[in-house]
Amino acid sequence: MNEAQTLLAIENLMKKVIKKTYHWQDLESELDGLSKDVELISDSNRMYRPLIQAYFDLLPKRIKRSDEEIFYRRAAFQRFQSELREHHEEFINEFCENNKENKKSLFKYFDGLVDDHCKLLLVRVDLFYRTGCDPSIERFAQDIKRMIKRVQDKDTIFKDQVGYAYRLEQGGKSKGYHCHLLVIYNGSLRYGDSYLGMRIGEIWKEKITGDDGLFFNCNQSDYRQYHQQKDQWGLGLLERSDLAKRSKAQKMLAYLADPEKDDQYIRGPLLGMRQFRKGQLKKDQRKRKNRRSQKIIDIHHLHEQ
Repeated sequence: MNEAQTLLAIENLMKKVIKKTYHWQDLESELDGLSKDVELISDSNRMYRPLIQAYFDLLPKRIKRSDEEIFYRRAAFQRFQSELREHHEEFINEFCENNKENKKSLFKYFDGLVDDHCKLLLVRVDLFYRTGCDPSIERFAQDIKRMIKRVQDKDTIFKDQVGYAYRLEQGGKSKGYHCHLLVIYNGSLRYGDSYLGMRIGEIWKEKITGDDGLFFNCNQSDYRQYHQQKDQWGLGLLERSDLAKRSKAQKMLAYLADPEKDDQYIRGPLLGMRQFRKGQLKKDQRKRKNRRSQKIIDIHHLHEQ
């Protein structure tokens, strides 16, 4: 198994361990079953999630003498089990709350961009790696850093971008590390969103990862047609006056900070690693947005009088 798959296997084992129906005397042998795969991924420079950290803390080289009794005393195991279950639930609740805040922040950012541009062009590309590449979290973080720098520098295909957002995840069909990247262009200066999505993906594949990367262009025609048939298409060209399309765009943007996706967090992120980021509105954009918001409030108060 690669790094990402091993971390998921550890988590799945520990999810089984914290179930009330788990037979506590199986713990030691089941922990040993993954020992060969975990030797290379235990790293003090990472912030492991509760279930993963608990597994590492029980390894023979790291276990505290006071914790050894969970292997031969049922009551001690049940205390361990209950505490770990509580820590995991707290983590999931905090993760979902953070996503709710990220969603609010993303919508506010998007509204500011819409207010400042009569047209926007929304392009989303999903970035991942080919089977067999198996990048470490360090490699993934470095590749993403280089990719986002090109977005921020408005380098080549990113010319005329006015905003961006991305979310880093682990899991899904590939079980590996991947990134959902949204790039927002000035729609009065740029067109051809499917072409832009393809070029962004090619930069990831060829320039950033040296052909280790793969991508999915969410603006390609078949994906567009699928969502158009369901009346859900929110990417591509958005005109400020098109309120219906704006609502659909928000729903598609929400995928980048969906509180319901509580199983695709990075299991062992590097210390300080941010899994969600977006651009920032310029000061003059924020001032204009605040003035518009104040006008709406004033009009509302006028009608109340």
